[in-house]
Amino acid sequence: MKKHWNETPLVAFTVDVEQDAPPYFSSWRGIEEGMPTLLALLERNGVQGTFFVTGETAERYPGIIMAAASSHEIGCHGYDHSRFDRLTMPEQESQIRRATAALQSTTGQRPRGFRAPNFQYTKNTLKLLTQAGYTYDASKARYHRAPANPGVDIVQIANVFPSSILRLPGSVSLPLLRFILKRLPLLVLNFHPWELVTMSGGRLDIRYATGAPATHRLEIVIRTLLDDGAAFITMNEAANWLRDP
Repeated sequence: MKKHWNETPLVAFTVDVEQDAPPYFSSWRGIEEGMPTLLALLERNGVQGTFFVTGETAERYPGIIMAAASSHEIGCHGYDHSRFDRLTMPEQESQIRRATAALQSTTGQRPRGFRAPNFQYTKNTLKLLTQAGYTYDASKARYHRAPANPGVDIVQIANVFPSSILRLPGSVSLPLLRFILKRLPLLVLNFHPWELVTMSGGRLDIRYATGAPATHRLEIVIRTLLDDGAAFITMNEAANWLRDP
């Protein structure tokens, strides 16, 4: 695997765009309140990200998703955030087909990348994605067990840390991120718009340091990585780079 792109440390900032921490909540404050905050934060720091959006979100909030699509890559996150490892193959196919159609209708562009909800998928998921014309999959996570690639022609890019790592104090998160950035060709970060809204209830890792603390700490992480010389790229750019011999 390649070391670096032109010897520059690479970071892909990804966002899972869905209802608030499903299945624990049914609200959409992350989309309504968190997305504008996140888009403004990325814009002022000159960072282009990849937003994996559920088809349901695109249908409910087309204006917000169009705003994201004007500056960022849009990928697919299933239709209604159902876990793919709990779906039959026809159900998975339906989720992919419905979500792809919703995203294409909203943005005018067919998504190239996919991330399964909760980073849970099966070998059939990869087969269906290939058949649907997707060129990369971002459903693997280094902290989850994952099924082996069944030999299909799709680039897989693994997430490195759970999103909650970015809500930890900088004295904890930054040494970890810098350590990994020196040892991996690509640091893939994951986040959710609902993390920028104060959450109450649910698991501790869901509600910990959400709202203003999360906004402040995320910006510190991004600015520090930029100051360290890292380049932020989209997941489609990363897939093309990894695919080249």
